Amino acid sequence: MSLLTEQMSFLKDVRRLLDYAERQQFLVTGGELERSPETQEIYVRSGREKSMDSPHLRKCAITLNLFRDSNDHFELVQDLATLEPIGKYWEDLDPRNRWGGRRGGVLEAPRFERDPGGWPNSTTATLLPPDQAPAPAEAVALADASRPVAVVLPPSQADSPTPVLKRGSGERDAIGRLQSLLVKAGFLDKSSGAFDDETERAVAEFQRKNSLVADGVAGEKTWTTLLSQTSDAQQQMASRFIGDADFEAAARSLQIETAAMRAVYKVESNGKGFIGDDPKILFEGHVFWNRLKLAGLRPETLVRGNEDILYPTWTKQFYVGGAGEMRRLLRAEGIQREAARESASWGLFQIMGFHWKPLGYGSVDEFVERMKTHERDQLEAFCRFVARNKDRSGRTLAQLLAEKDWAAFAYAYNGAGYRQNAYDDKLRAQYRVFAGTA
Repeated sequence: MSLLTEQMSFLKDVRRLLDYAERQQFLVTGGELERSPETQEIYVRSGREKSMDSPHLRKCAITLNLFRDSNDHFELVQDLATLEPIGKYWEDLDPRNRWGGRRGGVLEAPRFERDPGGWPNSTTATLLPPDQAPAPAEAVALADASRPVAVVLPPSQADSPTPVLKRGSGERDAIGRLQSLLVKAGFLDKSSGAFDDETERAVAEFQRKNSLVADGVAGEKTWTTLLSQTSDAQQQMASRFIGDADFEAAARSLQIETAAMRAVYKVESNGKGFIGDDPKILFEGHVFWNRLKLAGLRPETLVRGNEDILYPTWTKQFYVGGAGEMRRLLRAEGIQREAARESASWGLFQIMGFHWKPLGYGSVDEFVERMKTHERDQLEAFCRFVARNKDRSGRTLAQLLAEKDWAAFAYAYNGAGYRQNAYDDKLRAQYRVFAGTA
């Protein structure tokens, strides 16, 4: 069921509730239905709401004021016992429906909501049938002081001999190649050309044996590790990949659930810390402009010929993605090395280089060398980032993950526009998968 369908179903239940309330001699006025993230943040800071996660953000909650006609004037009903039949009727309409008066007393009594669950696609994409969901992203770069919104780069359109394969994939030739490698490695008996249950189990078992994330999906790391059996270069690359043990150690250090750690990894990193032999990066020309000024240079005198790597305000116009971002960085290093490295976001979780000092690195060069070494080092940078940075309520991002306040974490990590790509829904859905509650 798409989010649009869920919203329609919710409003149908609201209509039934209004009819029932009228039959019970209540007069009803409408209240809030949709709420912006900015309004939700104000409610959290004032104590009116406990977290950034609210069905109001998905148009699946409404406040209704119920009145009774008493001696020629309307009296707002605030007695819970009188409102109880209305609340019970609402909750009986759907097992996910909740009446605010049940848990919040008189102050929450006007609230009628539904838990719509996790929606893994963007706000626009959730209005489409599942088979029309957009292609996966090549990079997800967080929003912070460097950029006003999270940036999602589309994958390269070039055909790959090693595409991402999972149950239901239709690339028979690629599936055949994958199965042949699994047969050679001793994890599969034969190649069928179909990604069936047996293939999924073989992929997951191969991943476990090789300290990869065992999700049964054959992505770039699984391909690389399979191919490494016949190539020293591929074997060296595979040795830099993160595994389940790394997630468990990181989760312990942050005092969060491993499932929460893996959910963030799945949603925010797309599982790729390297592109070829280099760390995955995204270069920001407007940050470079400001870092050059801090270094005592005049960026406006250096623009000619560098218009795509040096500009005063943020824009998506010059992103090229993939290995092309490293080429942009190398050109910028020719102008000023340290400022250039501080102006890129790095690795699995796209941490900006200028964070090197508050995160405890000795220099930006040390930070970059660590990002080049292993995905484990990129994960450590993320752990330092979420342990030290706080949202506007004063909680660290690690605390938000521990509390599983997905909306607050997404707001702090991806910016105020996090709902555009439904990062909170994606995090919630992936947590349920890894926690085994989906």
